[in-house]
Amino acid sequence: MIAQFKHRAYKRAISDRLAGTSSRIRIPDGGRTQKFFNRTMFVVMGKLAKLDGLVIDGEIQYANNVMQLLDLNGLSRQEAIDYFELGKQMETDVMPFLSELVSCIKQRSLLAKLFMQVQCRLCFVKGGMRLKEKILLRDVAEALGFSKAEFLDIYNGSHLEADFSPQHGRGILRNAYNTLQLKPDADDRDIRKAYLRLMSLHHPDKLVRDKNLSQEALKDAAEKLTAIRNAYEAVCGFRKIRA
Repeated sequence: MIAQFKHRAYKRAISDRLAGTSSRIRIPDGGRTQKFFNRTMFVVMGKLAKLDGLVIDGEIQYANNVMQLLDLNGLSRQEAIDYFELGKQMETDVMPFLSELVSCIKQRSLLAKLFMQVQCRLCFVKGGMRLKEKILLRDVAEALGFSKAEFLDIYNGSHLEADFSPQHGRGILRNAYNTLQLKPDADDRDIRKAYLRLMSLHHPDKLVRDKNLSQEALKDAAEKLTAIRNAYEAVCGFRKIRA
């Protein structure tokens, strides 16, 4: 019963984050669902990025943005990086990972659709979907229970939502702006000001002066600091400005 509750709460939180309806909602422990979702997300992403033989900085930054959106820090973030690297290897077969994922989120579910949207948006970092990418994503969509027509609808919807321009930062990049407490049209010089202000405000060195502070509170502060740093690097990367 407890495992089922954690499963449902996690799926609701992740769906809200990926859909952009509540980018700051806290993500509870999702147990095996969380494990399979994160693992499959980044294995497929690594495979997709490497299909043309070259993983560009924009794809790495996109993966970093997704890690931030999924609230991955510390060990969970390193695991996501490792799975991305695993996906890049030629011999890695993503289908067993998708089978594990389907056992948790079910085919044609909202979370399955959001998973597909995240993968489709990665294609637009390089300008659009190539044949190899289309074949892989079609196989991924089929494993998730979507027909060819449904896959094309998801892809076309992702194309309309995807915007990697330096001035607007829609979709997943919006979460980075939210973390920095900025609007997407903020001036370049305000980016570093916001970053330095938040880093100073949440730095753990200030909190250790409070002897009554718990280890959990210190851990949360360290994770907040990582999220701020990741958001700053994400915005600077997309704006092509020096971090």
